Amino acid sequence: MLLFLTIMNNILIAETDRIGDLILTLPIFKSIKLFNKDIKITALVRSYTEEIFKNFHYIDKVLSYTDLDTEDNISNLLLKIKSLKFDTALVLHPEYKIAKILKKAKINKRFSYGWKLYQFLFSKVMIQHRSKNKKNQLEYNLELLKLININKFDTDIKLIPQTEDLKHIDSLLRSKKLHNKTLIGIHPGSGHSSLNLPPYKYAELIDHISKYFKKPKIILTGSTVDSHIIDQISKKTKAKLHPMPKDLSLSELIALISRTRITLGFKPLSASNNTSYTVKVPASIAPFRQARLTSVVVGYSISWMLVSSKYPKFRARKSGS
Repeated sequence: MLLFLTIMNNILIAETDRIGDLILTLPIFKSIKLFNKDIKITALVRSYTEEIFKNFHYIDKVLSYTDLDTEDNISNLLLKIKSLKFDTALVLHPEYKIAKILKKAKINKRFSYGWKLYQFLFSKVMIQHRSKNKKNQLEYNLELLKLININKFDTDIKLIPQTEDLKHIDSLLRSKKLHNKTLIGIHPGSGHSSLNLPPYKYAELIDHISKYFKKPKIILTGSTVDSHIIDQISKKTKAKLHPMPKDLSLSELIALISRTRITLGFKPLSASNNTSYTVKVPASIAPFRQARLTSVVVGYSISWMLVSSKYPKFRARKSGS
């Protein structure tokens, strides 16, 4: 073990998939830092997910890229990775181009999971048949820690809103006369990357949850690609809705969530059971409460729900039951 520790001093963790997938890898970063605080950790992510790390402290550096569609982009990323002299790479979303870049960068220990035709580009792989859904995605991710001899992990994750983002959000809420109100957030978009609830189900959910709060203010968040579903929800619910700007940055959205009593966002996970995973989004100013992210069953899939620590967990039944 001591020999291993002297070798793994500088690790690159690559998670180049979407935001939800990146969230499910955060316990890996924390677990490595708790294992040995002197290990330098760099994340390799897509540029649009990079802001997550403004709110997460178990990391030393972030490398990001927009795409790898051109040879210039590939060469630039390769040069950046080479210059940082990593001794270890852990790839959480195996892609051929990333695997090839890490091989060319001459990182000696390159770990990931199989089966992939190009798994020979890694020095060691863990065989995982994720399509069989025997575990949820978080459990599969944590299992990869064994490749770097780490057997203990910590899934208690906090995303700390930045002061400038909180100020911006507070100003926004004041302009809409929503500051210091009981806010319920709904984030219905899925980026068209997965199945989603139909608008009328969101409307039913809003009407149901609104009964648990005194004079709640319902806010809707999403990007321009979510405009259609937001409009449909607005037409079908009995509650008055308050749409938020569609150009909020990721870190501003985290700050906004911290100002809500409950925020719901649904996206199916690769899971076959209901394993709880908490991402805390603490608020720094009263009367707002700490929010936490937990998994709940919606329809026949595992989905996310942000709930306040002050209120019980809402659990939806299976569709039709």
